[in-house]
Amino acid sequence: MSSALTNLLQSLRIVPLGHGKSSNQVVVVPSKKERLKLEDLPEIALEEVAQHDSFDDCWVVIYDRVYDVTHFLRDHPGGDVIMDHAGRDATIAFHGTGHSGDAIEMMKDFLIGQLPTKQHIFRTGKNKVLSLGIPE
Repeated sequence: MSSALTNLLQSLRIVPLGHGKSSNQVVVVPSKKERLKLEDLPEIALEEVAQHDSFDDCWVVIYDRVYDVTHFLRDHPGGDVIMDHAGRDATIAFHGTGHSGDAIEMMKDFLIGQLPTKQHIFRTGKNKVLSLGIPE
């Protein structure tokens, strides 16, 4: 099925059967009550994140951290915007909307990992401009 048609179906919340992708890597997603400690975050490469790009399986990267927002899409007023970035880095879109402190705190419930250090853009420590204001 073409990407444009798939995106349209996803935005209408009609996901074609069998659209999910498989991967050799297994990532254990914690429940909301089992928040990961920052030092215990597993590394999840961008290639793996890219496999989770549908309405029924949606991961995004924000400030070099990986979030599984699948179950949050229906509740979020910008669910369609999130879907525009499914399986990719959504940092600029996230930052540009001016989320509240409560929203940033809520992100911790969806945190499942972080990018490998070699794929970091924001948490490198080398570029102070990109590192300013990053929520922990």
